[in-house]
Amino acid sequence: MRAFRRRPAALLVFAVSATAALLFPLPSNAAPSSWLALDGKVRFTPPGGVTFDWANSGAGSPVPACPAGAVNVTGSSGLFNCGRPSAGGGAPPGAPSLTPAGAADLTRISSTFVVDPLSSDTTPCGASNDPTTFTTSVKNGDDINGITFGPGNVPNKNDLGNVYAVSHSTAARPELFFGAERLSDNGDSHIDFEFLQTIIGVTAGCSGNFNGHRTGGDLLVAVDFTGGGGTATNALYQWHCNAEPGPQPGDGTICDPGGSAHYEQIAIPGSVAFTINAAAVPCGGWICRDTAGVTAQLAANDFLEGGLDLTVLNFTGCFHTFLPHTRTAQSFTAALTDFAGPAPLTTCRTPAMATASSPTGFNLAPGVVASDHVTVQAPAGGATPQGTVAFLLCGPSQVTAGGCPAGNPVGAVKTLVTGPATSDTTAATTALGTYCWRAVYTPAGASLGIFDTAAHTDAGPECFAVGVPGPPDAGRGLNLPMPPPDFVPANAVLGDAPLLVDVPSRGIDASVESVGLLANGAMAVPQFVSDAGWLRTSAVPGSAGNAVIGGHLDGNAGEPAAFWDLGRLRPGDAIIVTTGTGTKLRFSVVRIGQYRRQAVPLVAVFGPSTEPHLNLITCAGPYLKDHRTYRDRLVVYTRLAAVINVAPGTVPTDRPPIRAT
Repeated sequence: MRAFRRRPAALLVFAVSATAALLFPLPSNAAPSSWLALDGKVRFTPPGGVTFDWANSGAGSPVPACPAGAVNVTGSSGLFNCGRPSAGGGAPPGAPSLTPAGAADLTRISSTFVVDPLSSDTTPCGASNDPTTFTTSVKNGDDINGITFGPGNVPNKNDLGNVYAVSHSTAARPELFFGAERLSDNGDSHIDFEFLQTIIGVTAGCSGNFNGHRTGGDLLVAVDFTGGGGTATNALYQWHCNAEPGPQPGDGTICDPGGSAHYEQIAIPGSVAFTINAAAVPCGGWICRDTAGVTAQLAANDFLEGGLDLTVLNFTGCFHTFLPHTRTAQSFTAALTDFAGPAPLTTCRTPAMATASSPTGFNLAPGVVASDHVTVQAPAGGATPQGTVAFLLCGPSQVTAGGCPAGNPVGAVKTLVTGPATSDTTAATTALGTYCWRAVYTPAGASLGIFDTAAHTDAGPECFAVGVPGPPDAGRGLNLPMPPPDFVPANAVLGDAPLLVDVPSRGIDASVESVGLLANGAMAVPQFVSDAGWLRTSAVPGSAGNAVIGGHLDGNAGEPAAFWDLGRLRPGDAIIVTTGTGTKLRFSVVRIGQYRRQAVPLVAVFGPSTEPHLNLITCAGPYLKDHRTYRDRLVVYTRLAAVINVAPGTVPTDRPPIRAT
């Protein structure tokens, strides 16, 4: 950090009255850029040189496509449009969505639009109460974990309505834009726009607690409307971990209140731009409100917007949370009243990571030497990320259905060289079972403040199996610990073969054949297109391991087969398996994957597991005439949710006995 970030400076302020010029430029205002217009208007207004404003221009054409009943401002160059009206009963209106142009702009990093309930609204938390108010004495800089919230009433001048923000990438480093609409300009009011690097959360429900941390470099723009609400000033504050004028740790260092950590007022020329509307301006493509109700125009001084240039501030962290709130008085340490969000808002991009284990496959010898390779790239072009990668390996007792959630470090941290890096080798692979890698990227150099930290793992290319037979005869696994006590063991679910498989939400109702392996080691398919096939070398459904049931998508004439509708399943859908003794097992869909048939993650589908899973497989994608099969395979991953035991020996009579092929 530079020294000027650690010492107080003169307050950077300017005044705007109802009769003043629309915008007073700041001295040496080098930034933010002209990507978004900071002109005191909500809607885009030519001339050129500006890419976006918060709302479309209102021109006669084009006419955007919005859902029926949504607020639709015509024209172009807006970030948000198609706000939803109130659903009735005094409920607050709905937020707009990003416009197609805004969503397609690759320089936009993140955006948020919050419709904060008013004290006069009716919400699930009650009527005439705003559920986003502070319920204890809170002031700027307090410990986030000690803040509580709940329903309450605040004066109109302190009640937040629509608040929005967007982060944008420039050639050097990201910048932030923010805006808000005031409900009333009758009386002094005070709004703070806080940007925090940690993810700030709140407990679910109508009341509860905030959770998160303050970190060095967090920013807060304090806006004060004084003189009866007609004069606006702004000031910038930065969270410092240490007392002044001592050195400060790097941006992103956690330093909650309790010691020397505090908000320090700073003034860096060219870092902040700010304005309000000097005259009434049209609302955007959403519902605007004032003390009289819904309004088509925002009165003078009721719309404020600003921007922050993080390059000028020499900021090298990554913001993740936008938390606007209001104060009862002009003092920076006055009690806080209303808040909006906290809303996710990121200023750094997450890099794309491609990884591959060496070796891969099944039935490898214990002690096999393994390594991992990673390539880190910018998600949408741009400069190749700089930084380091740490490699971790999960052993058989640590691997989950998603790969490696934590793992043990392998060798030294590696520096990226134009994207790729390879781990040191390890022979700590003596236990039998599945191993998966995890790679963790940390930005450095020119990528600080540009890219976020990131991690990658999976249950396919990042995994290999030691002493576990090859695909697909790998369902039972070897030398695995017993399943946790909250899972039903095999002997409690009558470990017999499945007879029927039903998916109530999709109308799937199929008999189950018992199938084995072909000469080439591949899984056989059901003899009848109306049947499903259980791989009898996989786990018995309901016991620890991956049970696998496959089914045809269609027949030779294109007629729908047993798993025709499998691709329409969604997480949470139920799958019912009935065994030969009448026991019913209810599985719940966890996730759905579609893969090229040569790239199916065999370990995830057929590999060992300490938990009872059922994986359903069918064909997907385009049909390849030359290969006489479909290009892809669809896998529905499920886990055991419930067991219904019936009298032993009870077999459904409306189906034929189980067939073996």
